[in-house]
Amino acid sequence: MSGKKTRKSSRLRKPAVQVELALPPPPGPPLPAPEIELAWWQRPRAVAAIAVLALLSIVVAVASQVAAQRDRRSAAALETRVQALALRTPARERALRIAPNPRSWSAAPDATIRWPEPPELLDLYLPVAYADFPTYAVTIDKVDLGRMVVVQRMMPDSNRELRLSLNSSGFRPGEYRIRIDGYTWRGERVDAGWVRLVVE
Repeated sequence: MSGKKTRKSSRLRKPAVQVELALPPPPGPPLPAPEIELAWWQRPRAVAAIAVLALLSIVVAVASQVAAQRDRRSAAALETRVQALALRTPARERALRIAPNPRSWSAAPDATIRWPEPPELLDLYLPVAYADFPTYAVTIDKVDLGRMVVVQRMMPDSNRELRLSLNSSGFRPGEYRIRIDGYTWRGERVDAGWVRLVVE
């Protein structure tokens, strides 16, 4: 009985057959990408304009810094000049004794001092014991500028010294030449001494 069933089932089974299925049609051309509208600040013209503005801002900032530094230097120079030109009240007194050269101008400065800050009242002592004149004239010139002080008919003190009190704020840094003349009994002026003073 089982043999009959086996033969019957073998007659009903068919061998597998490979069936070729039709391929789907090939795809058509790619669809165009959808256009994306950029914001105004993302457009090439806007980006170029922003870059130009940034560059101009940098240039203006650098120029402003250079101008500011130049103005600060100019202001500092003007402030120094004003301080040097304006007479200010001396803060203290200082004695300065310089021996004149009785023959001519010295090859090197006879004295060198630093420009006092704050200003000082300089008591300038010029010993003239080597000369025998009753009165003297003292002339102070600044090199490359001109005449600063002229004192006439000055008598020496008991120590045979000529004394001048000078406000240092009126004397800017530079070289000053002090010339001493003695008056004869006829009133004529005769060379009696020379001093080179340098203020640094």
